[in-house]
Amino acid sequence: MKRLYTIAILILLTVSYAGAQVVTERCWHLDKVQFLDQKQDFWRSHKLYSTTARPLDMIKGGYYNLTELQYGFGLAEVGPPYSSFYYGISTVNGWRFGNGIALGAGVGYWRYNDGYVVPVYGDARYFVGKQKNKFFLMGSGGFLFNFQDFDDYARFFGNPGAGISIPIAKSTNLTFSAGLLTQWVMKQNTTADHRRDSFINLKLGLIFGK
Repeated sequence: MKRLYTIAILILLTVSYAGAQVVTERCWHLDKVQFLDQKQDFWRSHKLYSTTARPLDMIKGGYYNLTELQYGFGLAEVGPPYSSFYYGISTVNGWRFGNGIALGAGVGYWRYNDGYVVPVYGDARYFVGKQKNKFFLMGSGGFLFNFQDFDDYARFFGNPGAGISIPIAKSTNLTFSAGLLTQWVMKQNTTADHRRDSFINLKLGLIFGK
């Protein structure tokens, strides 16, 4: 009889241990699932907070200076003054926003085949993507002043184009760009004064700042 009781007790202990082990494993798996759910919820809420709690990110940025050397060669009729080619330097100071837009104002000195002009203009650029080397679209336009003969050689101009910005040092980027520059004379007294000249222009520049 004692042997029978001993066997029964051993069987009971074995069943209890097995049941406890199954419950423990179930609890461990359940805790793991709950932990993963909480982790996912945390990162969802963190991402949501990060994107909604900072609504002014798109206007964050900083001051920049862009200095460019450029050369342009004339298209179509290149016989008249200020139509064959030009070369020069210009500098833009402005603000670069966090959403890729940069706005600035520029001034420079350009030399043509028959004289010079001083450009005063606005400059807008949009930098695409978040990669290291950024492509950008650009557009500038304003006035070309000639103080020796303002009436005959002062002009309006527009210059859309595209290019690439390559970092070369901290807060310094090298830029290459190409565009189409079109200029119109400012005075409109005669038919001849409605002249328009176009150039393919190439630019090499440095961006300092943000």
